[in-house]
Amino acid sequence: MAFTYRYATEADVDAIVSIEEASMSNPWNRDNYLEAVNSDHAFIMVAVDDDIIAGFAVFYLTPPESELPDIVVAESYRGKGLGKALLSQSIATLKAQGIDTIYLEVRVSNTPARTLYSRLGFEEIGKRKYFYSNPVEDAICMSLRMEE
Repeated sequence: MAFTYRYATEADVDAIVSIEEASMSNPWNRDNYLEAVNSDHAFIMVAVDDDIIAGFAVFYLTPPESELPDIVVAESYRGKGLGKALLSQSIATLKAQGIDTIYLEVRVSNTPARTLYSRLGFEEIGKRKYFYSNPVEDAICMSLRMEE
């Protein structure tokens, strides 16, 4: 599969919400994504396969830092390296924008995501007790300091 990567537009929001609702126990709502798409301080990177949104990553920008609050790959595209490719593309985009550090939280039980983040250079920097709900779970805080 050959994916293309681009910034999300308002026309992508329904597909993004559909992926989110099918994947997450506490999904974001449509307004959250519209806000990110229309903000000067956020963006959503989408991975597209033949005009189908296969995955997305949301970034909030507070230069020189960024936060990754949400990244999801549609179930039918999982296990094919798309998460790594989407995050790698996003990291390159952020670096080109002058971002030097990315922060995120991940569920303690989300081993695949934690493994992916570690492989891309993210390091554990702390823990947040009871950060997630449905089910209640701690978060591992991670950061990636990008090389100049």
